[in-house]
Amino acid sequence: MIELLSDSTAQSDKNEKKLIYQNQLRVPEYFWFDPFNPDDWAGFFLQHGVYQPISPTAQERLVSQSLGLALLRWQGNYKETDVTWLRWDTSEGELLPTSDKIAEQERQRANQEQQRANQAESQLQQTARNLLQEGMTVEQVARLTG
Repeated sequence: MIELLSDSTAQSDKNEKKLIYQNQLRVPEYFWFDPFNPDDWAGFFLQHGVYQPISPTAQERLVSQSLGLALLRWQGNYKETDVTWLRWDTSEGELLPTSDKIAEQERQRANQEQQRANQAESQLQQTARNLLQEGMTVEQVARLTG
């Protein structure tokens, strides 16, 4: 669970809500982050029914034991906004792609597939023309390329 803090809810999120997640819902891990004060972030894991703090690594990452990923503060542009964001990364330090990045990768793959299909169609048409020039009938070419 990641809680985004705001001035109006920060105290409740850090105290009452944290206790609800710990005692009633038993959420295995709880993180909070204040997007307007990026230094205010923390993580906790449930041990024997009580939240224990997750100590940041030397690279200032909060490691989620249940996900096998680390939460980090990332400065960059996302959705046309340049601020400090939370991002997940792997144990090797590779950032997980954002939904925008995944959508862009899918568009690129679709374009590449379309280009390959167009190229294959062009090659097939050229082969058919060559066969016709060498004396095959339209019917014979159609059977070969059909």
